[in-house]
Amino acid sequence: MDLSFFIGPLLGGIIGLITNGIAIRMLFRPLNAIKVFGLTLPFTPGLIPKEKPRIAKSLGDVVANNLLNEDVIKNGLLSPEMDDKITIAVNGLIAKKSTSDETLRELFYSFSGAERGALIITDVTKKVVGFFYERMVKMELGPLLSEIAVTEIVSNLQGSMFAMLINENLISSAMVKMAEIIERMVVEKGENILDNIFEKESTNLLDKRLCDLYLEYEDRIPEFVAWVISTYHQLIDKNIGVLIHALDLSKLVEDQINGYDVLTFEKMLLEIMRKELNAIVWLGGLLGCIMGLVMSFV
Repeated sequence: MDLSFFIGPLLGGIIGLITNGIAIRMLFRPLNAIKVFGLTLPFTPGLIPKEKPRIAKSLGDVVANNLLNEDVIKNGLLSPEMDDKITIAVNGLIAKKSTSDETLRELFYSFSGAERGALIITDVTKKVVGFFYERMVKMELGPLLSEIAVTEIVSNLQGSMFAMLINENLISSAMVKMAEIIERMVVEKGENILDNIFEKESTNLLDKRLCDLYLEYEDRIPEFVAWVISTYHQLIDKNIGVLIHALDLSKLVEDQINGYDVLTFEKMLLEIMRKELNAIVWLGGLLGCIMGLVMSFV
C-alpha cells in the first residue's frame, strides 16, 4: 500500500488538532491587549478576558432569572424535603434539651445574646399587650359585663327585703352606670392590667427549666412542630419576594465574577468545560483527517 495515501489524513488531523487547540487557547490568551506602534493587535486580549464583564452580567441574569428565580427558591424552601429537615431539627433540639436544667430564657439568650434577647422579649410583650388592649377596647365590654353583673346581683337579691325596691328603671339605670364605669376602667387601666398579666405569665414561662417544660408539654410536641412548620411557610410566603429583591442575585453573581482575576475565572471555566473543550480539539483532528482523506482522492 502506498504510504503517501496516509500523509494527507495525517497532516490534516495534525493541522485540525493544532488549529482548534490554538483557537481554544486564544479564548483565554493573551490576558491583556498587545500594542505595536500604538496599535492594538487583533484578538488581544483573548475573548474571555475581554468579555469578562459582559459574561459576568449574562451569568448573573441567567442565575437570577432561570436557575434561582423566586419560584425555584420558594419551591425549594417549601418542599416536603425541607419540612422533613425542619421537623428532624426541631425534634432533635427538643430531645437534646429534654433533660436540661437550662431555662427557656437562657436558651433564647444563647441564640440572641442577653441584651438583645431582653429587648426582643420587651418589644414582643409590648406588641402583644397592645394588640389585645386594642381588641379589648373595640369589644365594648362595658354593656356586656354590666348586664351580667346586674343580672347576677338582682338574682341574689330575690327573696330579700331589697327585692321590692328593684324595678326595670333601676336595673336599666344601674346597667348604664356600671357600663360607663367598666368602659372607663378598660380605657384607663386595661393596658396596665394586661401588661401585668403578660409580664407575670411570660416571666413564669421563660424561667421554667427545659426539662420541666418537656414533661409538662410532651404530648403537645407534635402540635408545636406543626406550628413551627406552619409559621415557617407563612414567613416564606409573605417575605420571599422581598428577600429575593434585597439579595439581588443577578448583581451578586455579577459582582462575584467580576471580583475574580482573569486566571481564577479561567480556572473556573476550565473545570466546568474541560471535557467539552478537549472534545472540540479532537473533533478538529477528526475533521482534519476526513478532509485530508478526501483530498487524497482528488
